[in-house]
Parts: sequence; structure tokens; C-alpha cells
Amino acid sequence: MSNVINLMPTEATANEVLEECKGDFEHVLVIGWTPDDALTAKSTTSMDMKEIIYLIEVFKQAIIMAGHEVE
Repeated sequence: MSNVINLMPTEATANEVLEECKGDFEHVLVIGWTPDDALTAKSTTSMDMKEIIYLIEVFKQAIIMAGHEVE
């Protein structure tokens, strides 16, 4: 597993990010805000709640280890 975190430019739209990801992943978790400002998440059916929480924690630690500040 690579610790590389590739964040697209901040100017990218949600659709641009999703389009860029097509074909790159076997399992995904997408977290975001709807146009109505509701927080929502969607994942592949192969991910259960434990795996989703684990993925979030691993990603959080990778961001911290890469030197990004979490305020």
C-alpha cells in the first residue's frame, strides 16, 4: 500500500474528481456535501461499516504522516 495522497487542485469540481478516479479503484468511499449542504457518504457494497471507519482512520494518519496539519 502506498502512502501517496494525491489531492487534485482545489479548483476541481466534484464531477471532475470523480471522472479522474474512474477505473483506478476496486473499492471506494465517497464523502461529500450535497448542494443542500447535507453531509453524505456512499461506498461500494463490498465495504461494511468497520472497513469504512478503518479506511477513514488510515487516510487521516497518512495525511498527518505526510506532514499536513489537521486542525
